[in-house]
Amino acid sequence: MLRLSLLILSLLFSAATYATPILPTPGVGVRPSIVGKWKWTRDTNNCTEIYDYRADGKLFVESGKEKTDNTYTIAFSPDANGFYKVTSTITKDYGGKDCADTTDDSTGQSSSNYVLFHPSGEMHVVCGHPSLDACFGPLRKLKD
Repeated sequence: MLRLSLLILSLLFSAATYATPILPTPGVGVRPSIVGKWKWTRDTNNCTEIYDYRADGKLFVESGKEKTDNTYTIAFSPDANGFYKVTSTITKDYGGKDCADTTDDSTGQSSSNYVLFHPSGEMHVVCGHPSLDACFGPLRKLKD
């Protein structure tokens, strides 16, 4: 009977782990790190973007055929809903068609977005405002 109970608990825990929503529990666990490579593929045109965040504040982005060099900062703490504010500036746009089907030179453009991490720290969504109203993702962390 004890083995059966342990098996049932194990199965429930496994199911709960796979069914975990993208929303984190604010203030619980370890601060996630954005450092590393993150990948997302846009559904509408099957175009892939790779974001390579470095610990020194540099960010390299590949969006379709476009490559950009960027700098970024991320808030040390999330807001009350778990969003981290990320501000970035494109320092060099090497050209090419990006996943939004544009070829504009974006050098010098700055933007602020809000990142919401999955509790695992292995996924996040990127939003234009600190809400889930206008987001893309999830971006998945790539293994080195």
